[in-house]
Parts: sequence; structure tokens; C-alpha cells
Amino acid sequence: MLRGMSIERRTISALKWTAGTRLLGQSASWVVTLILFRILTPVDYGLMALVSVVVSIVSSVAEFGIGASLVQARKLEADILQRVTGFVWLLHLALGGLLAGVAPVAAWGFAEPRLTPLLQVAALQFIFIALGAVPQALALRALNLKWLSRVELTTGIVTSLATLALALYGLGVWALVLGNLFGATLRAALLVAGGESVWPDFRVRGIGSHLDYGAKYSGGHLIWLVINQSDVLLGSRLMSREALGVYSVSVHLATLPMNKMMGVINQVAFPAVARLQDDPERLKRRLLQACGLLVVVTVPVLWGLAAVASELVALVLGPNWAAAARPLQLVALMVPLRVIGGIFNTAVTGVGRAGTALSNTIATAIVWPTCFLVGALWGAEGLAASWLVAIPTTFLLNFPRTSASVGVAFGDVLRTLMRPAVAGVTMVASIAGTRLLIADWALMLRSAVLIVVGAAVYLVTITLLDRSVWSQLRHVMSSRSGAI
Repeated sequence: MLRGMSIERRTISALKWTAGTRLLGQSASWVVTLILFRILTPVDYGLMALVSVVVSIVSSVAEFGIGASLVQARKLEADILQRVTGFVWLLHLALGGLLAGVAPVAAWGFAEPRLTPLLQVAALQFIFIALGAVPQALALRALNLKWLSRVELTTGIVTSLATLALALYGLGVWALVLGNLFGATLRAALLVAGGESVWPDFRVRGIGSHLDYGAKYSGGHLIWLVINQSDVLLGSRLMSREALGVYSVSVHLATLPMNKMMGVINQVAFPAVARLQDDPERLKRRLLQACGLLVVVTVPVLWGLAAVASELVALVLGPNWAAAARPLQLVALMVPLRVIGGIFNTAVTGVGRAGTALSNTIATAIVWPTCFLVGALWGAEGLAASWLVAIPTTFLLNFPRTSASVGVAFGDVLRTLMRPAVAGVTMVASIAGTRLLIADWALMLRSAVLIVVGAAVYLVTITLLDRSVWSQLRHVMSSRSGAI
């Protein structure tokens, strides 16, 4: 068991290492993704959005929260670990086979016959996910994030290049499906080769506590995934494939920083919170500090993205994606609040309150699909605008339960968010005002000026409102695993 401050020291060290390697890998992935947007069509991305919805839901069931239960458990015995491994293998293989078998039914449900072969090939991923699930969980438990980061870095870069090669070859949506399958294969090979090997035992006796925790965790995660994909599910029935592709790409761009950031943070935060669960006061303090720094970073990035969305789409994506500018703008405004909600959801699960997390997810399951259903009636822009209602509403509804679990008061969170929000509003206003003055400038020059002005205004404003933020950032960046 890690002692006292060593948990926080190792968390900061792991976070910096993971963020650094993830940034390197994602920089390459982002470049490839932008190239893919120019090669592939909105219809290709509309089809891939449907494949991703189905695969992600089945993946959630297959994982069954077992990986999380291994990370959260206070102790692990060798024979129990073998039986958990056996259960993970069987469940993944069974559900992968089921997905391949019911692919025609899913294609019929979406009224899209092209989905059948796409889903059947995508189902092969579950073989490789099963092989790597336990080695990954054990590495997370040990906070061995350096090794995991190297695995993710290698997988991300090679997968992106493979997908690009397939797209250049003219395979369309198949480039995305086969690229993901190749990535799953490579990732499993790296996890098995370098991780802790556990031979499976297919008896389930004695793993009841893991199944109980995993069922609650997985139940909440499954519902969450359905909710998170409900915009695409509903849009697939109410919008054309082209409009769905435009919306999907807009959401992908707007949430790309959040998804990559939260992937890093949750990977580190979950095991760290699990080890701080017996020290609630320190946990509360660290959560608020983490939220404060996250908002300081995400607000200028996401609100800045919203403010220059029209220029960004025209410059980077080209005329085929002009309709994506407004949805991108609307979604990006709500992403920082989603990041904060994600941190608290991770904390609730990390302290063992899987039931609370499930209750929060159920509440979200009511609000989000309702908003998305109404929004989808007005196409891609309407679906994007529904985020402006769905995200704040669920945050306010769920926070009382979250507060009771982790001991953080709403007033504390509000004070943490206020100053970066004011700086962000000031930044957006400065960009809008500057755009009026330079509206006739060339697109590239205008874009560069708007970004520079927005960044400068935000930095000056946040410094005037809260100078301590820079010392906090320096503290995190300068901390080493041996000191904090």
C-alpha cells in the first residue's frame, strides 16, 4: 500500500508522464485525422458513427467493470485473479460472437444494410480486447503509467498511419473500421508482451465481490455509454447520413481535447482516488485543486475553439464541411463543464460508491435523450444546440449525490469555476470584437490574429483575477515523483 503523500507524488509524476506521451501521440493522430477529413466524406463518418455506437455499447457489457474492480480492490489473491481473468476472456469472446451474429438485426434497426459486414469485422476486436484487459488493469493498479503510456503512444501513432494508408487506398469507411481493428490487435500484443501475465481459470467461485462491484460499475457505464451515444442513435433515425456525419465530426472535433485529456486524467485519477478514499479531507482538497486547474486549461481551449469555429472549419476542413461550423461552436461551449462532471464521476466510483454513480447515470439517461430527441428534429445544428440544455441540467441534478459521496460543496465548485469562466467570456468577446475590425482580411491571417488576441486576453484576464493559478501550475509541472 502506498503511504500518505507518496500517493500524490506518484499521481503527479504519472499524470505528467502520461500527458506528455499522450500529447506526442495525439499530435500525430490529430494531423492524420484532419487529413482523413479531407479524404473521406460525411457519409463515411456517418456510417462509422453508427458502428462506433454499437461496438462501444457491447464493449461496455464485455468489460463488466472487472478492470475497475481489480484497480479499486484493497488486495488481490493469485487464485482470484486467475478466475477473474477467465471470466473476462469468456465474456468478451461470447459478446464478440453475439455481435457478429446480430449484425444484420442492427443493420435492419438502423435501416442501413451496409452496417452488417462493418459490424461483423469490428466484432473481431473483442478477441484482442480480452487478451489485454487484465494486464492493463494490473498496470493501472500499480500506477505503472509510464509503460501504459508507451503502449498507447505506439498504438496511437501506428493505428493512425495504418488508417491513413487504407483511406488513401480508397477504402472509405472500411479504412476507419480496419484501422481500429489493427489498433486493437497491436495494443493487445503490447499489453500481453510487457504486462503481468495471468493464466485464466474459468471457475467463478470466489469472485463474487468483483462481480458485484463490476456489475454496478458496468451497469452505470453501460447506461452512460447509451446516453453518451443517444444523440447519434436518435439522429440516425431523424437525420440524413450526411447530416449525421456533419454532426459527428463536429462533436469529434469539439470533444477531442476533452476525450484525450480525460483519458489521461481518469487513467491516473481512478487508482489515486481509490487510495485516498480513507482520507476524505485530503481527497476533497485535491479534487478542487484538480478541477480548478482543469477549468483554467479547458476554458481557453474549448471556448476559444467555439469563438473561431467558422475560420477553423473553412481553413482546416475545407468547403465540404462548412455546415460543421455552428454545431462545433455550440458543442465546444459545454465541454469544460462535461470535463468537471467527468472528474467527479471518476471520484465517486473511485471511493467505491458505484451505486451513487449508477443513480447519477440514470438521471442523466432521462435528461439527455429527451433533449437530443427534441434537438434532432432541427438537424445537426438543433442536435448540437441541445447540449446547451442537457449538460448544465444534469450537472445540477446529480451534484447533490456527488457531494454526499466525496464531500465537496457546490459553493466550493462554483468559486473554483467562476474566475476562469469570467476570463473565458472576456476572451470570446475580444475575439468577436476583433473579427468585426478585420473581417475583410485573408482567412489565414484573420485566423492567426483572432487566436493570438484571444490567447493574450485570456492570459491577462486570468492573471488579474487569480495570480495564484500560475504558482499552482508551476508547482504541478516542477514536482517530481520524489517531492511535492
